[in-house]
Amino acid sequence: MKKILFTFISLAIIIFLIFFLIPSKKNLTYSFYHWSNTYNQKNIKDKLYIKILDIVYSTKLEVIGTNFKQKPKEGFVPVVYITNETMKNVDYKEVSRAIILRISTLGFKYDEIQIDCDWSNQSKSNYFKLLIDLKKKLNKTLSATIRLHQIKYYDKTGIPPVDYGLLMYYNMSDITKKETENSILDNSIAKKYHYNFDEYKLKLKLAVPLYSQAVQFRYEKALDIFEGVILSDFNKDFKMISPNIYKALKSRYFKGRYIYKNDVFRFEESNEEDINLAIKDFFKLTKNSFKEIIFYTIKYKNKYNLDELLKEI
Repeated sequence: MKKILFTFISLAIIIFLIFFLIPSKKNLTYSFYHWSNTYNQKNIKDKLYIKILDIVYSTKLEVIGTNFKQKPKEGFVPVVYITNETMKNVDYKEVSRAIILRISTLGFKYDEIQIDCDWSNQSKSNYFKLLIDLKKKLNKTLSATIRLHQIKYYDKTGIPPVDYGLLMYYNMSDITKKETENSILDNSIAKKYHYNFDEYKLKLKLAVPLYSQAVQFRYEKALDIFEGVILSDFNKDFKMISPNIYKALKSRYFKGRYIYKNDVFRFEESNEEDINLAIKDFFKLTKNSFKEIIFYTIKYKNKYNLDELLKEI
């Protein structure tokens, strides 16, 4: 009898260890952003979040629509990008009308719309009213992009009135500063914002970057960004002056743009190890999350084996 009881207790302990102490696989799915002013994708099987509008403000409201040369696969999520300047200067009703009018002309079926706006304290009230208005009039699932600082300081930035948030886990450093090491994805910088996730009321999805870029400096000032640059692009006519920092040895065309001798370029990358760590950190931080990862952007879909990358989470 004692032997049977001992065996039963041992089995119970093993089951407990398997289910509660050994980390389980997340069974994550993934999708992609499409972030261009022209949509011409064919034979796409992946779920896409497609930018359909840029809404900007200089001296007046400007609405720039994506040119759809191909019809997207059903189930895509239309995304509207709105500048903070727009929400600081244009009444939410006017912005809402512009969005609804554009969506009505698309002729696509959709169940959700996403709004991407890095709002500020000055624009928060107007922006949140826009979200409430869109939710009421469109009667669709409504999501909004969230930055790390908007979770850490949510008591000041507010929590947008939407169905869920999309945490953009990239572009977290000042790209214009010479001392920035990697403005795309720097997990040491991200950790400075790992606060208040347990108190944040919105359920979250996670977006992580796949792209690389080079930031051009001239006379110590940031001048331009070259997206899609890879490290081997600096093998000719450049000199490495420190890790990931390259100086042009002569004036010439580089990636279709003319650069000058002594221009300095900071190469920035989103590598597998950093992406993997970012995803793991996210799921440690929040229990109120979806199991969908959105990669920015589909242009770089084949950069890594994403199935294998997510298996490690």
